[in-house]
Amino acid sequence: MDILVVSPRAELWQSLRPQFEKHDAVLSLACNMDDALNSLNRRRPALVVLDINADNAALRHAVFQVLSVNAMIHTAAVTSMTPESFHDAMEGLGMLAGLPSTPTPADIDALMDALAKVEAK
Repeated sequence: MDILVVSPRAELWQSLRPQFEKHDAVLSLACNMDDALNSLNRRRPALVVLDINADNAALRHAVFQVLSVNAMIHTAAVTSMTPESFHDAMEGLGMLAGLPSTPTPADIDALMDALAKVEAK
């Protein structure tokens, strides 16, 4: 399973790579949305994680950009919002999850478990 993370924090995500690999996922990184969209035009990952330090409007726009390339790609985002605020702000976009500002291996496990559930349907 292919996972694309859009983030300027490559070191953080590289440190989490083993956690993704435990779930048989291959992690690739894009440092910004332009690079991510170029990548999405060449391949379809199962999940795009948006770690772009954006306000709600910019984050929604980034999700729309991903969905405009392929509406079947699942999305998640790193956010400082509470789960309730995240749900309210991103309602209707079908986002898989909100991750805390500094995701832990346990957060990656929960994300991958959620992805496995929706992929199994």
